[in-house]
Amino acid sequence: MLLSSLRLLLLAPIYAAAVSQHDHEDAFSESLTLHPLPDGRTSVLFQFETTFSSPRLSSSIPQSHHSLTPPSLLLPLETNNVSELTISFTSGWDSTRFSSAGLMNYDSSGGGGEIRGWLRDSHDVQDRWNAVTNALGGLFCAGLGGKDKDQGDVVRDFGGIYPQKRRVENTTHFLLSHPESHLCTENLTPFLSLLPSKGLSGISSLLAQPGIIFSWESQSEGIEILMPSTTHQGRWRGWWEGVLPLVPENNKRGNDKTRNFSIEQILRKKLPKPFPEAQSSVLRLIKDLADDNLRAQPNGEEKKEWIDGKSRTVVEWDLSNAELTGNDIQFWWDGENVYHYPRNIPPPPITISRTVVDKLASDGTFQITISNSDDFERRAIYSEIWPWWVKGWMSEIELLVGDRKRPDLLENLSYNPSTPPRISTTTLHFTLLIPANSKATLKIPFSKLTLKYTEHRPDAERGIELSSGILTLLDTLPETASENENSKDSRNTGRKRIYTNRLLLDIPTPDFSMPYNVIIMSSTVMAVFFGLMQGALTRKWGWVEVSNGKGEIVQEKKDQ
Repeated sequence: MLLSSLRLLLLAPIYAAAVSQHDHEDAFSESLTLHPLPDGRTSVLFQFETTFSSPRLSSSIPQSHHSLTPPSLLLPLETNNVSELTISFTSGWDSTRFSSAGLMNYDSSGGGGEIRGWLRDSHDVQDRWNAVTNALGGLFCAGLGGKDKDQGDVVRDFGGIYPQKRRVENTTHFLLSHPESHLCTENLTPFLSLLPSKGLSGISSLLAQPGIIFSWESQSEGIEILMPSTTHQGRWRGWWEGVLPLVPENNKRGNDKTRNFSIEQILRKKLPKPFPEAQSSVLRLIKDLADDNLRAQPNGEEKKEWIDGKSRTVVEWDLSNAELTGNDIQFWWDGENVYHYPRNIPPPPITISRTVVDKLASDGTFQITISNSDDFERRAIYSEIWPWWVKGWMSEIELLVGDRKRPDLLENLSYNPSTPPRISTTTLHFTLLIPANSKATLKIPFSKLTLKYTEHRPDAERGIELSSGILTLLDTLPETASENENSKDSRNTGRKRIYTNRLLLDIPTPDFSMPYNVIIMSSTVMAVFFGLMQGALTRKWGWVEVSNGKGEIVQEKKDQ
């Protein structure tokens, strides 16, 4: 009896861990979404999602066991008490050409690299944020940490722009942007290593081809992690998106070119075998209303969905079906023998662009143009992040609709300037009303302060890139199917943020060659002067008697 009780006592932790693992198993799903665009291109979106539970929360014994979730990603977040985190890298997007306000994945940033997250409050929350960015920067082979040694480029007042996905009390928001970052194979390889399939099977094997996907025009990569709690499972989601042309650029004027395509044609592989642990593996095709003649073989299952403010037809294929493994899916447009590029592409409901008008080398004006093609007024917040050396003049801000000044459309302004001598960022939030069928222009005059010689970074001098501006829409509605499928209410969208382009800003730059010229000239003068003085002070002149070979003695004056 005693031996039996002792056996149960010793094996209880193992039983508890086994039961906990069985009750909270990881679940992995993957999808590949194709969306043909009106300009002859198509968007390709890879998505991978894993739900998981923390053994530390489900057992009284400290554990660090993971199955489908990567420990290299989760352990730094658990150690530093992170509630949720998002990392994204984006390069190349043209909303006017693609007829969409942004990428299909709504959490992609505006441009460059960006890391944002929520950490539970403590006295060392800043140090823990630095530890997280450094750890994940090493994991993704990217510079995700602060560019300034005192972390003066970290932003904390963007929590309202990037709210929590799950409400957690007593947390602090952090945002760090790297607009100069670009995607490369060094970012893709660690991304694939985080997936349980490792790019060897399932949809990830189509993604593990850097020579193909990096030849596309636009790329976006990112992950989003929601850490588990006592009431919710954790979730981490990764995505990779690209835009590629269906008709090559050099064949635009050809008479025998169409935009018909297939999976093997764009990805150089046929449909792979499914990943054994994937609970869901789906291929999706998004069809716009203008693409009623878009066909596919073999046929998939059709359904209606609201996507980014439009009712669309979505065709799905279950890739776990053994009949699809090793085969191909063909896509074509009925009756289209030659593709003709459209002269006009309908713009998205809301577009935004940003430029700089320089009056002087040290002064300029930001011009933010927001176009609303909808038949109803929109309400939004426009936000900017500036480095400390950009000084805005808030008293001279103008808001115009056409050529008419409309200060009444500016409901609120939040201005948080940098606080010298400590290096910090300047953040602005403008609460705006955008009239229907109008184009609003926001003008922000600014001055460029002069940096010290030692504050210039050791890079090629080409200017400094500013982060994308963010337009946060305040009147969006859920992406749920409407009773009236012909409704054109573009507010039915999950895209709450629209980004401007990045901006390359010239700054007052000294002539870095002058210090070297001064050093060279000064060194030369000092060397000549020192040589003359050295010779005058150390040389000694005297007469030396030498024979000229004929028996005669000749005196010569030489220095000694």
